[in-house]
Amino acid sequence: MNPHPSLQQAAQRSLWLSVAVNVVLTLLQVAAGLWAGSQALVADALHSLSDLVADFVALLARRHSHKAPDDDHHYGHQRFETAASLALGLLLLAAGAGMLLGAGSKITSATPLAPVHQAALWVALLTLLSKELLFRYMLKIASEVRSSMLVANAWHAHADAASSLVVALGIAGNLAGYTWLDPLAAALVGFMVGKTGWGFAWDALHDLMDRAADADTVAAIRATLLATPGCGVCTTCARGAWPTRSRSTSTLRSTAI
Repeated sequence: MNPHPSLQQAAQRSLWLSVAVNVVLTLLQVAAGLWAGSQALVADALHSLSDLVADFVALLARRHSHKAPDDDHHYGHQRFETAASLALGLLLLAAGAGMLLGAGSKITSATPLAPVHQAALWVALLTLLSKELLFRYMLKIASEVRSSMLVANAWHAHADAASSLVVALGIAGNLAGYTWLDPLAAALVGFMVGKTGWGFAWDALHDLMDRAADADTVAAIRATLLATPGCGVCTTCARGAWPTRSRSTSTLRSTAI
């Protein structure tokens, strides 16, 4: 069953808000990072850019996953969201690897590292606050809609907030005289992005391979059957005598008893 239309509209609004925030932050971070000479801030800008690309993937997925069943897709299009979650994960993995390589090259370079301008620190703090507020709003909407793809996108924003904290600390250390902390912060951002991407991609792969629902979900389904008037197998089911098989998609859990 699809979410109520008002919830779908709220989900759509949350995604467009994320797009707007990431556009502004990406432009601000790139400009400030290049002007202030901060590789960490530029890496965080690339992270925001990956968020922006992820938002457009999510918008596309939301549009297609709720289409009605047709002659080619008898069970609907819910797995479109699972595929989108897999794409988000692979995107983050690629972005994280690129950041790690760039930061490693800077740290191992024979060229002395220069201090950054303090404006980079203020931009990093502004990004941190914006991302954390965006995360809390998007996670609230994702929980109401019960969409794993939107949950993934919300936690993506939270990972970006955490990376902005690392960037702010790296820039502060650079300003204190430890110039190597700026590229080190960029490397840590790359690691965090890659780790988050791995988690999303791994979960999506399991869902695409019909991973069973967790024990609590199956127990809740069994309890619902037991409480349903006229259900002829509930007593046997409650004793566990009937085999239970389940599978998951990003928005649905189905169980066969």
